[in-house]
Amino acid sequence: MTRRRTALLALALLSISAATFSGYLFRATGAPEARDADSRQAGPSGAVSAEVDLGALTEQRSRGLDAGAGLGARRGRARGARRGRAAGAAAVRKEAEAIAAVRGDGPGHGESDPRSTIPGNVLVVGDSLEVSTSQYLQRYLPSVELTVSAEIGYSSPQIFGLFEQSYDPSHAVIVFDAGTNDDPAYPQLLASRLQAVAEPVGSRCMVVPTIHAPLVNGVSPAGKNRVVRAFAASRPGTQVPDWAGAVASHPEWMKPDNLHPTPEGANLRARLIARGIRSCLAFG
Repeated sequence: MTRRRTALLALALLSISAATFSGYLFRATGAPEARDADSRQAGPSGAVSAEVDLGALTEQRSRGLDAGAGLGARRGRARGARRGRAAGAAAVRKEAEAIAAVRGDGPGHGESDPRSTIPGNVLVVGDSLEVSTSQYLQRYLPSVELTVSAEIGYSSPQIFGLFEQSYDPSHAVIVFDAGTNDDPAYPQLLASRLQAVAEPVGSRCMVVPTIHAPLVNGVSPAGKNRVVRAFAASRPGTQVPDWAGAVASHPEWMKPDNLHPTPEGANLRARLIARGIRSCLAFG
């Protein structure tokens, strides 16, 4: 009897062990399905998480772009301000250099230049450039008696007519400011009028500025300037204020038509011509 109970107890224990082992196997073989179920349950929440992360990334990128644009604008304004200050300083230096160049070997204001106090009687004839220039001449030649006859649009022959009407032997210096309105294809027109002025004035000193003007039918005023320089070389003491060279160095002195000077340009042109007149008076 005792052996029978023992056998039944052993059989029961064996059955329990087998069931436990079978359950373990069942769970092991069922793991993929469980994992799939878990995946199906976790899938939607994972997608939402991904969408949330993408939205945050987009917002951060937008903020970064805005911050970068703001920084770039600030740097651009700062760079623009620096360049503006530098350009302003350069303009001031350029103007100072221009004034110094025009002053030449004498002070900028005729009042402080000893030669400006030399008395003299000066005749000035010219076109519209001289109309602009002559209003500034007297301030640089306070002790000089100026006679000015200038008309807008006049050519060399017409300006020679002004000379004939105004010239008097008492004039010690003659400023013949002509040629700008002449056809540059015929520089001999200016050459003939210069010679016509030289005959009656004899050894009196003359001031003949070089010419700046736009091209006419593709022809520059270079030929007329060659005439001016050749005429000066043929007459000792003739002064040639280089208006053409001054404009080439400082085109900002000109109005948009590139023919007439601005008020600042006319003032500096007057300094050039006044310097020529002072040199003539000193030359005697």
